[in-house]
Amino acid sequence: MMKGLHQGQNLPPDVTQVIEQLERHCLAPDDSLVSKSCYYDLQLAREEMFRERLRYLEAMAIYSEAIAMVEDYQQAVSVANLGGIRDVQGLFMQLGLKNSPQVYETLEHRMVVAEAAQRLRLPLISKDGEFREEEIEKCSILSRSSLDSTSSSITISSTSNSTNYTTANSTSSAANTILSIATDSEPGVGGVPNRFLGITPAYLWQSQLQQNPLSIDMTEYQLCLSREIEARLKAKCDTLADAFIMDDIAFAVVDSSSGHQNSSTRIPERVKFIIEEIEREEATLREDLYSADRKFAEYYSVLEQILGVLIKLVKDLKLQHQHKYDELQKTWLCKRCETMSAKLRVLENVLLLETYTQESIPALHKIRKYLVEATEEASIAYNKAVTRLREYQGVDPHFDSIAKQYREIVKDLETMQWTIHQVEMDLKRLPDHPNA
Repeated sequence: MMKGLHQGQNLPPDVTQVIEQLERHCLAPDDSLVSKSCYYDLQLAREEMFRERLRYLEAMAIYSEAIAMVEDYQQAVSVANLGGIRDVQGLFMQLGLKNSPQVYETLEHRMVVAEAAQRLRLPLISKDGEFREEEIEKCSILSRSSLDSTSSSITISSTSNSTNYTTANSTSSAANTILSIATDSEPGVGGVPNRFLGITPAYLWQSQLQQNPLSIDMTEYQLCLSREIEARLKAKCDTLADAFIMDDIAFAVVDSSSGHQNSSTRIPERVKFIIEEIEREEATLREDLYSADRKFAEYYSVLEQILGVLIKLVKDLKLQHQHKYDELQKTWLCKRCETMSAKLRVLENVLLLETYTQESIPALHKIRKYLVEATEEASIAYNKAVTRLREYQGVDPHFDSIAKQYREIVKDLETMQWTIHQVEMDLKRLPDHPNA
């Protein structure tokens, strides 16, 4: 790149010589225009990131298998409890569980504690995802110590990834290391450690292990888990290898017809072919989705038009007829009310005509005279009673309460007299001779 630059610009010979010396002794050999030290540091960083990614994938595979083991165990326990199955060990074998229930219960408990401790060791993050600077400054010593412990944490080695399952063997050998971390030491995570009510990961591990000690030997526990994890990973590798073998057979037919040799170098082509097929299927599904959306929009617009027509029909026709019907109904009800009023007036006149006749008028006058006299007598008696009551109240302000008490006493006396009368009647009914 540098040569093409100074050749294209026709630089002086001394400048060209200086540029060549810089390119030979100071710049990277890949024409990236960076220094050699930065280039080598970048290469080391890439190698370290590759190794770190490999370690992460291996640890993630082991962690996924451990979670699957716990889920299978919980499923077996729930099926056994709901179905009343007595042969629990046979059910374990059907689900691929090869160890005792104590192993899975211990694994589940230790994974829960490990996840809680991991959560405690994560850095403090605010709700918006930003680091809290004041907490970082306050806990810088703890952060530095956690970074040191991270740099000295246990690593998992894996040197090959061939078809003879060396990856499965290396990850299964690393399972013992990962499972023994909880008892040896708890590695930290870079950043400011989070603390809930003063609880630290070390305290959490110590308290949980003291409360729930292992019922089996640690070495036996680790061996059982590593064997089962190895068997699970090996089964998955076998399945993957069988899939590639079937793929090899399919591609061998194509290669034999085209005259090319089939080898493992065709794997990227197969992956590319599968990706292209998936992309085509995804594009087809996307087109179907867009077509369905368009059809739905058209259907929705048609429904809106239908609804508009229905609303117009209701407003213009039905409501108009309803108003006319209401007017007629109101007019009919008014006429009916007038008719009923006229009938009542007629009945009133008929009643008056039948009541006041030549024969009944003298009798009605006598009845009226008697009623007037009785009304006057009743009013006079009422006035006398009111006057007497006022006199009594003027003599004693508690006359009302005394009258109420008197009334209650009279009622009680009447009740007693009725009871005595009933008893006397019962006594009269008794025979003269008691022995009889």
